[in-house]
Amino acid sequence: MKLYEAMWGVRCVWLRYFDVFRKSLGYYLVTTFAEPFLYLLAFGFGVGSLIGSLESNGAEVSYRSFVFSGILGQTLLFQGFYEASYGGFVRMYYQRIFQAMAVTPITLSEVLWGELLWDASKATLAAVIIAAIGVATRDFPLYAPLVVIPVAFPAALLFAGLGLAVAARSRTIEEISYPQYLLVFPMFLFCGVFFPVERLPAALQWLAWALPLTPVNSLMRTLTLGFPFQWWSVPILAAWLVLLVAWSRRAMFGRLVK
Repeated sequence: MKLYEAMWGVRCVWLRYFDVFRKSLGYYLVTTFAEPFLYLLAFGFGVGSLIGSLESNGAEVSYRSFVFSGILGQTLLFQGFYEASYGGFVRMYYQRIFQAMAVTPITLSEVLWGELLWDASKATLAAVIIAAIGVATRDFPLYAPLVVIPVAFPAALLFAGLGLAVAARSRTIEEISYPQYLLVFPMFLFCGVFFPVERLPAALQWLAWALPLTPVNSLMRTLTLGFPFQWWSVPILAAWLVLLVAWSRRAMFGRLVK
């Protein structure tokens, strides 16, 4: 009975966010389509025309397809982190939505689960849309939008956990910029979005694989481009998922419960 009640509370929080989301659906779709299209123009047709194809992890693929598959992981990183960090901070500090929902029969634990699951759902939807664009440009197979979901959702949940933990630890909204520039952007640049990780010096390769975006990109390329499966991506991703989700909930409890 308690499990059912908890799931009901989480569902109510998720549906509350979904109702708000529907009012800005047009803006979301425009921005979600625009970002990968700009990357496709700049790197796929621009840089791609100079490079042609490249070899990575024993597979040869066009540079445009390589970058497009990296955009899937980058989208999960940005959408999950920004929605949970900036969005979570606004909902917690300025709008006080967390506190308002927690004084209803819904508990704070359920509010935080609803927050994380909504952030992950929104980022996963963006990844599915981008995979569909990849199908339209013939960079991905027809089944790509479906097969990416089992990796996209836990990856999005991981990055949402990172964002929510940052929101909980930030005294002002400006402080979110520190992990944004010191952690999120370095992952975006060095974790295999625009070039194979194996092109980095050995020490930087180890560092890149220790960060969660690299295994996400590896798994996405296995699913969409047929790259060889790098099994160690799964335990790295699972470890980060457990760590960041648990940390985000603990940090937010510490921030809200006095």
